[in-house]
Amino acid sequence: MKPEIAAQFPPVPVTLKNGTVAHVRPLRTTDGDKLAEMYAAITWGEFRFFCPYPLGAKTARKNAANADGGEWTTVVIEGPDKKIGGYCWVRRFPETAPQGTFGICIRDKYQNCGAGAAIIKRLLEIVRVSGPAVVDLTVQHANTRAVILYQKMGFKIVREQVRGTPDDPYGFDMEPEYYMEQKMS
Repeated sequence: MKPEIAAQFPPVPVTLKNGTVAHVRPLRTTDGDKLAEMYAAITWGEFRFFCPYPLGAKTARKNAANADGGEWTTVVIEGPDKKIGGYCWVRRFPETAPQGTFGICIRDKYQNCGAGAAIIKRLLEIVRVSGPAVVDLTVQHANTRAVILYQKMGFKIVREQVRGTPDDPYGFDMEPEYYMEQKMS
């Protein structure tokens, strides 16, 4: 996100259900190594619901390097150990597009304790100020926890569809998913 938008949203502390105090903040251009460390810790189970985005160090550094651009609005949750526990974003291309796509990735240790809700809440606060007007996402039917969370956060199921192709390189051939949206106004 543009630095002038990020400046309006300083880090906020959140107490997770397990008692951990973490901070939710905008992604910084200097977070490449921290994001790469988080990507390296992602398990197959997490990746299954996060794909098709690559999770290598090169991608992490590229994502962090783009933190000050206008196409991405990205927030992270950072634990007391200063490691990134998860992140979520809205991407719109071009940066003036009226609709953006949402994504989230949370490492195992930060799941089921409120981290996802905390970073989604903060991200949506920022998006309501900076745009876009509509945010969409897709989520596999099998990811029931995420579907419930997204609905609690205001996303509505618009339609059901199929993810992948018969020869999907990740092995998720023709998996049913929901397409969800949220209007930001």
